[in-house]
Amino acid sequence: MKSGIYKITNLVNGKFYIGSAKDLDWRWIIHRRNLRAKSHCNPKLQHSWDFHGEDKFIFSILEETLPSQQILFEREQFYLDNLKPYIREIGYNIGSTASGGDNITHHPNRNGFIEKMKIINGGENNGMFGKIHSEETIEKQKNKAEGRYTLEWFIDRYGIREGKKQFRYRNRMLSERPKECLSHPSPKKGLKIGNMSDESKQKISDTKKRMEKIKPQLISDIKSGQYTRLQLCEKYCIGETAVKYYKKKLREENKI
Repeated sequence: MKSGIYKITNLVNGKFYIGSAKDLDWRWIIHRRNLRAKSHCNPKLQHSWDFHGEDKFIFSILEETLPSQQILFEREQFYLDNLKPYIREIGYNIGSTASGGDNITHHPNRNGFIEKMKIINGGENNGMFGKIHSEETIEKQKNKAEGRYTLEWFIDRYGIREGKKQFRYRNRMLSERPKECLSHPSPKKGLKIGNMSDESKQKISDTKKRMEKIKPQLISDIKSGQYTRLQLCEKYCIGETAVKYYKKKLREENKI
């Protein structure tokens, strides 16, 4: 596994993108996958890729380093300062600071970009405007999401070798991301939470009593398999979390 600074160059106009990675080969795989799916976090690189075509871009290594995030950011910043790929006529980088990837948080025209996306995807321009998903579709999506991003899930999709690699890469990315969203910091951070009110305590007590009362019939209906998750929620006036909890508990007990 090679770590270091890389460069993605457009052979047509000479513009380029600079980044850093602990696993260079894997980072290029992720870039291509997202660009092909038209879901890349860098809109400038995505637009150029779509316009010129995949075959007009090459990946090259500028420098190999130790797999230390601090060193990677320092060396990436060196190339950003000297080659200046964040200038529109030169390259595709959005920000001028090495920060672990370009995203909307570092977009130089962030507010304007957000307003533009609201116009493009809002109201009647939204494909789901005036529509709702059927219960069957919702249930399918929820069932499909169960077990997602586990090691078994990755192996099933990509094979043993590639699956293990993608599983490790995702966990590494999650461990390195900021603990708090930079664009939407928690308004309650640092504030002391007061004691629970008597009204809230009574609601929790009433809910527990009610759940104990409906629990036998709810479990019976889950075992029967005749109801969807949403139907059970409506029948017993409870949230999906409660239904998922009892379904999981029954599976663990091998009763369904």
